[in-house]
Amino acid sequence: MPAPVYLNVYDLTQHNAYTYCLGVGIFHAGVEVYSTEYAYGGHEFDYTGVFATNPRDAPGQVLFRESVYVGDTDLTQEEVHQVIVKMGQDYKGNRYHLLQRNCNHFAADVVHRLTGQRQPSWINRAAGLAVMFHCLLPPTWVPPLQSSPDAPDSKRGLLISGPRSDAYTMDRAPQHNSMIVTPPTVASSGSRGL
Repeated sequence: MPAPVYLNVYDLTQHNAYTYCLGVGIFHAGVEVYSTEYAYGGHEFDYTGVFATNPRDAPGQVLFRESVYVGDTDLTQEEVHQVIVKMGQDYKGNRYHLLQRNCNHFAADVVHRLTGQRQPSWINRAAGLAVMFHCLLPPTWVPPLQSSPDAPDSKRGLLISGPRSDAYTMDRAPQHNSMIVTPPTVASSGSRGL
């Protein structure tokens, strides 16, 4: 028998009272199924950041906003648990990133795996906008962006700990008509800075 899946959304700031009507806000989300809510948070250790709570009772200073029905799952309670445990191997606490790998990314992934549906876009819109306009925001407002996990280590280091994206220049490659990003030259100081 299919089980309903809900996305429980929480306000992380009182400012959401003013921005929610505009389709943007700073939210925490967890996925409720079989009377358990699963969510993701960051910490400094190399083990799972996934945790389970009672539905609509997230830890920390959050205020429950609403439950959004996102569909049904045909998985049993044990199968859902196995999916969450497997996801916990990838969603480790030390891989949490406020803009690019947060609780809302995890919730969207769970919703998709359990129901095949997408979560409403407004839930993580603020993080998406911050990534899109990262170079325009003061560095004290947002963390440095992470590179793709598939990028070579030499490129990852530049994006994670190196200059902000506004320090890069763009050239057109005439043979392919595509954009090539060239990092600024960094003076060699003998250390990698990682």
